[in-house]
Amino acid sequence: MQSIQLLFTNLVFAQMLMSVVLLIPSWQKNQSIRLYILLMISSCGYLLGDIYAPMQFNSLVWWFEKIGGNALPGVFWLVSLSVFGDHVILKRWQYGVASLTLFIPLLSILSQIIWSFQLSDYQSLYGFVKYGAMTLELILICHALIIAAQQWRDDLVQERRYIRGGVITFSAMYLFLVIVIGQIFNFHWLGFELVESGILVVLITGINFFLFRLRDASLFELINSKSTSPVEIKTPSTELGLVIASMADDKLYQEDGITISSLAKTLSIHEYKLRHLINGELNYRNFNDFLNYYRIKEITEKLEQKEYSTIPVLTLALESGFRSLSSFNKVFKSTHNATPTEYRKNILAKNN
Repeated sequence: MQSIQLLFTNLVFAQMLMSVVLLIPSWQKNQSIRLYILLMISSCGYLLGDIYAPMQFNSLVWWFEKIGGNALPGVFWLVSLSVFGDHVILKRWQYGVASLTLFIPLLSILSQIIWSFQLSDYQSLYGFVKYGAMTLELILICHALIIAAQQWRDDLVQERRYIRGGVITFSAMYLFLVIVIGQIFNFHWLGFELVESGILVVLITGINFFLFRLRDASLFELINSKSTSPVEIKTPSTELGLVIASMADDKLYQEDGITISSLAKTLSIHEYKLRHLINGELNYRNFNDFLNYYRIKEITEKLEQKEYSTIPVLTLALESGFRSLSSFNKVFKSTHNATPTEYRKNILAKNN
């Protein structure tokens, strides 16, 4: 059983290294690729503890395992924000929070080596640091899974939806086994490591299978890209014509809580087919981006007209289908490089 577990661990380790090698040429493309490479490297470090245990204290491999294993939860959180978030641009404070999963344990190790300070000699402080760091890891990982789940329905790239589903399901199982059962309750049973490594094999194999079948930039899309207009099709199919008409003429994007599922039922089109039409033919990767194009188009036209000059921006945003002013401002500014108020002021000043 132990040999099978070691086989699984080595298989995962090899796949992670393969991902790093294949993605290195794309390092400069965007932050998502760089973070994913860092995630694979951190994961490799984490697995070294199972492959080479017991390791010599303070050896190069020992340090790689400690740094990689402790950095893993924070990097996993950053990857989820970058890859699965809704056009999230990572901020410095988010990098700072993620780094805490590494620096808190690392500080404890360094204090022991440099100052011979044994944290375990102070039970209260030791418990606070240990369980505080563990709580932070749980919060970051759970938040990462929530992000992946929230955006799952609106994702129009089918392969990426599979990856989201795999990340949610198997990461949750792995989290439950390793952290909740293994670390918090310190409960182990015969074959625990085998089940743990088996789940990891399925997770990494599935991610790599779909990752390297995706079209360029489908997974690691440029998060700074602006919402674009639909691709112009000279002779759209009947079904695609219905989709465009439902937005341009019927203005279904204004409906509160509209989802791709409800739109599919309204148009009597299978949801899978509707995803293919919006993604494959109109080149949208996210359903909200598709809706927001028409919402921003409507609001922009009203901001340019004098008869709407006294109507608050919030009213225009809510009437067009946005649920909050903050989400509207974010999309509008990424489209026009100006806030709605600034845009209205500049346009009306030019017209006068």
